[in-house]
Amino acid sequence: MTIEGNFKYILHKIEDGISSIIFNRPEKLNALQYPLLMEIVNVLEFVKKEKTIRVIIIEGSGESFCSGDDLKSMGPEGVRFVPLEDGSRIPHHKVVRLIREIQKPVVALLHGYCLGAGLDIALACDFRLAADNLKIGDRRTTRAHCILSGASWFLPRIVGFGRATEIILTGRHLGAQEALEIGLVTKVYSLKEFKEKSLEFARKIAEMPTKCLGYNKAMLNFSQFNELFPSLQNEFRLYLKNIRTYDFGEGMKSFLKMRKPKFKGR
Repeated sequence: MTIEGNFKYILHKIEDGISSIIFNRPEKLNALQYPLLMEIVNVLEFVKKEKTIRVIIIEGSGESFCSGDDLKSMGPEGVRFVPLEDGSRIPHHKVVRLIREIQKPVVALLHGYCLGAGLDIALACDFRLAADNLKIGDRRTTRAHCILSGASWFLPRIVGFGRATEIILTGRHLGAQEALEIGLVTKVYSLKEFKEKSLEFARKIAEMPTKCLGYNKAMLNFSQFNELFPSLQNEFRLYLKNIRTYDFGEGMKSFLKMRKPKFKGR
């Protein structure tokens, strides 16, 4: 089952259980348009259901991950809203929601610029891997644009309220090393090795019990807006689902037999 090759603004490929979504407007530093975002929505809705996919990668072609919204393409003043049927006010919201709802690890590969709405998408991902040439931040305030698609929710939870306030209100760019030091990115690789090391990271995640990782991701999501006792109950409910998976049984068998487990993501 595949939906490869049906897109104008992105590339999509599936290999070894890894679904790669690639922004493909390199001449615009992968600035986002509504049609591009809707193509991402289509892919995410597909991979959410496709059982053979164990990890999702989101990356950018050319010299950058994403420079933010392409304001010229979004209306005369750059602020034309297109509500979606599910209640999302703009396609950005649907993309962010799907990234969090998909019970599979999502890895952002960040190089060059990761700004504005590109930052919002990266923040929604479970892992953010950075090349050492990364410039990451939210410059929208320097053009009197407010944040719009998740930074106010994600960034304080990732780096703390004080740092998030400084990053969002000043609009400055952070380098890769500073982003690593404050926990904004997971790892930093040299640009020369970035693709190789990032794919190596993603493949290792894909070899893990990704069904179990998905349940853990759902638990983390739930705990962000619930108290301890409801979170304990939710953990137990999903734990009971997990013990019925193939990978749970394989994990127990491999432990008892003192061998390396061979997980299947189911």
